[in-house]
Amino acid sequence: MTPTIFRLRVCFWLAGWSAVPGGAMAQGAFQTITFVANAENQTKPRVRYTGHAWVADQGGFLAGTGRGHRLLTEVAPDAGDFRIELELSLPAANREVAFVLGGDSELSFAAGAKGWRLRGRFFRAGDAPLEFAAPAIKAGKSFALVVERKAEVVTILADGAVVYRGVCSAAALGALGLDPGAGTVRLYTFAASGVFAASRMAARPFGNPFGLQLRRAPDTAAAVYEPVVVRGALTNESSILRLADGTLETYSVTKPASDSVTVQRSRDGGLAWSEPQTAFTLPGRAYYALQVLAASDGARHAVVHVFGEGPGGYRGRLYEVYHTTLAAGATTWSAPQRIVPGYIGSIRGFIQLARSGRLVLAVGRAIPTREQAPTSGPDYGWNDTFVYFSDDQGATWRQSPDVLSLELKTPNVTRYGAVEPVLLELRDGRVWMLVRDRQGRLVQSFSAGGERWSPLERTPFISSDSPAALLRLRDGKIVLLTNACQNWTDPRSYAMGGREVLHAAISADEGKTWRGFREILHETDVVSGGDRGTAYPTLAETPDGKVVVVSGQGEGKRAIVTFDPRWLEERAVRDELASGPAAWTQYGDEGLRVETVEGGAHAVAIPLKATGLCGALWNFPIADAGELRARIQLPPQAKDVRLSLNDHFNRIDDQHAAERAVFTLEAAKIEWPADGRAHDLTLTWSRAQEAGEVLASVDGKAPVRVTAARAAQFGVNYLRIEFRAEADAGYVTIGQLSVQLPR
Repeated sequence: MTPTIFRLRVCFWLAGWSAVPGGAMAQGAFQTITFVANAENQTKPRVRYTGHAWVADQGGFLAGTGRGHRLLTEVAPDAGDFRIELELSLPAANREVAFVLGGDSELSFAAGAKGWRLRGRFFRAGDAPLEFAAPAIKAGKSFALVVERKAEVVTILADGAVVYRGVCSAAALGALGLDPGAGTVRLYTFAASGVFAASRMAARPFGNPFGLQLRRAPDTAAAVYEPVVVRGALTNESSILRLADGTLETYSVTKPASDSVTVQRSRDGGLAWSEPQTAFTLPGRAYYALQVLAASDGARHAVVHVFGEGPGGYRGRLYEVYHTTLAAGATTWSAPQRIVPGYIGSIRGFIQLARSGRLVLAVGRAIPTREQAPTSGPDYGWNDTFVYFSDDQGATWRQSPDVLSLELKTPNVTRYGAVEPVLLELRDGRVWMLVRDRQGRLVQSFSAGGERWSPLERTPFISSDSPAALLRLRDGKIVLLTNACQNWTDPRSYAMGGREVLHAAISADEGKTWRGFREILHETDVVSGGDRGTAYPTLAETPDGKVVVVSGQGEGKRAIVTFDPRWLEERAVRDELASGPAAWTQYGDEGLRVETVEGGAHAVAIPLKATGLCGALWNFPIADAGELRARIQLPPQAKDVRLSLNDHFNRIDDQHAAERAVFTLEAAKIEWPADGRAHDLTLTWSRAQEAGEVLASVDGKAPVRVTAARAAQFGVNYLRIEFRAEADAGYVTIGQLSVQLPR
């Protein structure tokens, strides 16, 4: 029998607190919840995981490893006093892990470290981290960690000794748990005493308190209009297609075996899906990347890469592309055959040309000699784009003589180069290619028929370091999906701007003009490490003209979404709050909700917090000109209020977003009354693509003219409000929000 190393110590330090048997909860009652007991006795932890589950060890602990693979409690403390107690050990020295307190706050610590760090709004460290001297924690030795909040003071204790005391937020915690970071955590016990909101008990895979995840899917596909999350998807980088009879199929690499491809089917427009079945086996292990298409002769073609080792790849690794076919009327796929050797990144571009029947495949392929950055001269990264084509339905393949390279203009740790191209056949017979780039835009190339290609050139499409997707609808219009996200405070952040939201746009004139750029998928509320977010979409059209998208990376982030493309072309939009703030995002802040304001109307309420930028964003159809109306209440405690109209997404904690926006208006400069009451705002913008102007009118008074800081790409499609505060008290409210756009 393994001895019990730790004892759970629960301190009832506030009069009236009492333990609730079995952890049952009554909202508003003080109680103690044991989330993790000694793992040796097989007590089921009351936690959830953002990645793989932590492993119960016979030594009496849960073992967690891997950045972003968080252990989070089922429910976190609400506003008010609390005490949180853990018993844990860190096997390795100087490997930083994090104790998570809220959506953006954490205590980062390591055994043997000289300093521990506090980050985020909870610790009043929203703009910059705070560091304090670390206690003498030894690697492999257990210790007790206690975090205690009384009013707006937080105290951190290690083995009973106070190591930090300072001001903190008194608001509810959006999350509570541990992130192994670069190290490993052995967690013996984890308990908390406080007030817990019963409404936050359920942990949903898509559980944002804001955004389109608040919408419920309709009962029938015909009723689909605004984007709704139908269900989670099986894996990253799934591929979706529609068959001639209207059936939708999604294909995914089977996980965790990775030795086959799985198919699911929907016959009701993408709302209900069959259980996964094996479509075909592979001659080795795959990662995620695959693409499947339905050919004009009724056959299906699939390309998927398979792992290998040897020369010609990247650091001795190979991901070589294999092709397989399911002939029309057949039930068995052909044996997969290798068609592209080397190390191939994610496969995004695989189409059949309508005019010739030719199969065209575009991939990013590693160049082994460019693994390291050159000491002088241009750097093209370690990948180029290559194109392969087949005129005999995949029996044989030829390579285009044109190799597409992309010079990297700025330094960064990632050096992918020209990767993850997507393809679409235009009505004039040309093939259009969009290629991922890390420098804020997609790049493009054109071909007369898939064999010869023009050099890559920059496009107006704003994108983080993420791939696009393209689809031709039956009415001839083109749908484009892209992550139009940027992060000006941290340009080298994950994916060079982030993947918090996925946008959809539509063109009725072969890409000359575009409408929409509306959000169709949001990152879930807990951002984990590793590949994550809303990227890597594929899409298909249903028989009744809806669009179904499969996208997202990481546990709890992959989704099947459906929407009506007509929604992208709306010219009059009103912020309907019946489902909550479904058209809003708040990454980098939290606490957004809907409140009843004057006259019984509903408004979005954005809480004031004493550290870091506060705010939220509202997305609407992009336009070069238009009019936005809203009724806004700015309490006196809200400072440095700025309103921006912009053409891309930014997190709220991006401190340079407003200055990089198309239009930014300071409340004081547009003569906003300082009386704390609600007032009507009208913003009328024009010629955004030409660095035009916006007229700002408060309560119908003479407008204030504000010129654009720069020209917009396609127009503006975001209202961003940001502000600061000196205390955690009060709300900025925005109601009666609408946009009217020219036809």
